[in-house]
Amino acid sequence: MRSYGLTDRGKICLAIILVVLIFVVPAVFLAVKAWNSSTPPPDNPSQSADDPSSDISSGPLPDDSGLDPHDPPESGNGEQGSFDPPVDPALDPPKFGPINLNPAAGTMLFLFSPELQDAVDEETVAMIGDFLKSPRNTSNARIAVEMPQISDEDTSKLITAVADAFSSHDVSIEKLAFATYQSDSVDESFEVKLLFFIDSYQK
Repeated sequence: MRSYGLTDRGKICLAIILVVLIFVVPAVFLAVKAWNSSTPPPDNPSQSADDPSSDISSGPLPDDSGLDPHDPPESGNGEQGSFDPPVDPALDPPKFGPINLNPAAGTMLFLFSPELQDAVDEETVAMIGDFLKSPRNTSNARIAVEMPQISDEDTSKLITAVADAFSSHDVSIEKLAFATYQSDSVDESFEVKLLFFIDSYQK
C-alpha cells in the first residue's frame, strides 16, 4: 500500500477545521438555543401585588355589567333627589281667590272666574269675614261691589255668588251696591273690588 503524508499546508487546513468544529459550531448552537428560549417582555408589565391601585381596572367594563363609562351621568328623575320645581305665581297666576285685604281702609280685592266657579271660593268667603270687621263697617255704611263690564250672564252669576257669600255672614243683599269699573280687557277671571261707603240717601 502506498502511504500518504500530510504536508505543512494540509496541517494548517486540518487545524482550521478543528478550531471551527470545537469553538464556532458549539457557540452558534448555544446562541440559537438561547434566542429561541428567551420571551419578549410584555408591553404593559403587570403592577406589583402590593400596589393597591392594581385592583382598579382602567379598561372598559364587561359587556354584561350594564354600565358604559362613556354614558352621560343619569339625571335625577327617580324618587331619590328628584323634585318638582316650584311654580312661579307670576308665570301661573291663580284664576280665582283672595288677593288683598285692608281692614283699616275698608277695602278688599279678589278674583272671580265665571267659567270656573258658580260660587265664591272658601278662602274668599273667609276673608270677607275679616273684611266685615273693618272699623268702616258702621251702621249706616254699605258695601260697594265693583266689577268690570262683563256679559249679562256673567254679571248675574257674580251677583248671586257674592250675595250668597255675604249671606253666610248674615249680611243681606240690600246692603250691597253693585257697580262697574273701566277695564281695557277682561280675561276668563277678573278682579272684584269691595269697599265700604256711606250712603247719603240712606235714612
